[in-house]
Amino acid sequence: MSTADDQGQTEGPPETPPGDGAPKSGAGGYGPPREDEVSLLDILLVLARHKTLIMRTVLVFTLLGVTYALLAPEQFTSEARVVREAQEGGGGSGGLPSGIPSGALSSFGINLGGSASGLTPAAFPEILESREVRLAVARDTFRFPDVEQPMTFQEYANRPPGTVDLLLKYTLVLPFTVKDVIGDALSGESGAGKNQVAGTGGRQLTEEEHRAVKAVGGKIASSVDEENGLMTISATAGGPKLASSVAESFLNHFTTRVREIRTQKVQERLDFVEERFEEAEQELETVEERLAQFLERNQNPTTATLQFRRDRLQRQVSFKEQLYSELQSQLTQTRLDLQRRQPVVTVVEEPVAPMLRSAPKRTLITVFAFMLGLVFGMGAALVRSFFLDGADKEEKRKMKGIKTAFENEGMTGRIVDYYQSLRRRAEA
Repeated sequence: MSTADDQGQTEGPPETPPGDGAPKSGAGGYGPPREDEVSLLDILLVLARHKTLIMRTVLVFTLLGVTYALLAPEQFTSEARVVREAQEGGGGSGGLPSGIPSGALSSFGINLGGSASGLTPAAFPEILESREVRLAVARDTFRFPDVEQPMTFQEYANRPPGTVDLLLKYTLVLPFTVKDVIGDALSGESGAGKNQVAGTGGRQLTEEEHRAVKAVGGKIASSVDEENGLMTISATAGGPKLASSVAESFLNHFTTRVREIRTQKVQERLDFVEERFEEAEQELETVEERLAQFLERNQNPTTATLQFRRDRLQRQVSFKEQLYSELQSQLTQTRLDLQRRQPVVTVVEEPVAPMLRSAPKRTLITVFAFMLGLVFGMGAALVRSFFLDGADKEEKRKMKGIKTAFENEGMTGRIVDYYQSLRRRAEA
């Protein structure tokens, strides 16, 4: 009779053969998850356990946002709109066949000339925010709401800061203060040529002028509509009337600067022609006076010498008259050319004092502070839970080792009770 061992059978339940579809533990099967896996429920549990920390963080950030929204100075924005009218150059359609406008090829990046202006609306924002325009605005006089007497923007920007300004600068707006300092250091504004102003022989700006130019630049913004060439000028200041005054000052100096850029070469030629015209006029008067004096002394010159001197003086007068006439014609033509080259910047909408403030947006600031506090609170809760869970896992590992060591000795319960009592004493 054969036994169970002879037949290859063993007592007990048969083992499950591999590869029969039995579920495996871990992420690949349907068994319990590994200890290093984190589910959404675990995250929600961590947030629920640290809800007090999250609520406190949200409350602190919200209070800071509300405080800043209430203490931040009100800002008003005044807008003006200008458009540059098209001007035809002397070249007509730039050599194109008849019936084809001069700007027909501009959409393909082809420029055949023929435009008398040389300035496109795309260049207007750069001119508006140029150092020359900002310096001119900084030298204008305004009436500031927090100052009794009118003063220039340069004087206002360099006055000693008040108590509230210092408090805001080094508390709520400290990040912006640090950002400005770092930006100035990285931009290399102390380099040579950074403060040179056109039309002043390369003169460097003083520290007061540089501070005023920087302050003025932060109050202006512009945008251009590429389709119709309409440019919007926006000036932001601490009062409605101040905002409209700053916008009007920028508009006036912008128009002047555009005219200077466009007519610079023609103006130089006009100055030269005017100077030569004045010299020719004086020389003509001189030779005419000499001829008149000669004729008074010699009414009927009979000798050859006197006749030769009379003819020479008459030739000089004739030459000076021709030169005078030619320069007069050039002067008239240059003046007409200067007038023709004047860029026509039409003000579509004048700046007016706004009725409503543009900043601060208190509701938006409060909501942003609340969301920022919520994010920081949740992050702090997750970080804190990570370190606490690491300590708990280490403690459980030690407890499991102790339990395994004394499991066969019957001392498990006593060791566990003793260890827990030590833990309670330590916590107390």
